Amino acid sequence: MSLMTEGEAPGPVRFYLACDDIGCPARAVFDLVIDEPPPPIEEDLFAHVLHSSTRAAPYIERQGWTFTRGIGYWCPDCSTPRSRRTAPPRPARRSPVRRRRRDPKGPQGPQ
Repeated sequence: MSLMTEGEAPGPVRFYLACDDIGCPARAVFDLVIDEPPPPIEEDLFAHVLHSSTRAAPYIERQGWTFTRGIGYWCPDCSTPRSRRTAPPRPARRSPVRRRRRDPKGPQGPQ
């Protein structure tokens, strides 16, 4: 999974999100202020650990990211079906690197 947090509720929590699609470099960082504290760790370990991400899930969905169980988070571009995606921009054409021409007669003595 590619959702990580920094900070502890209640208070500001920073979220780091990365797309789990192979080869996708998409990343997102955002901050949320979470008012309610997590349940005590002794009572419910999973609810304590997942408290911040549960509060962030609606915000992440509104940003266009999708979560697929067992796969992870996909960015808005990767979440769009391939048939509806726009083509990525083509890189600019690079000018060919020109090498100095060799003298067809070969080396002509000291230079």
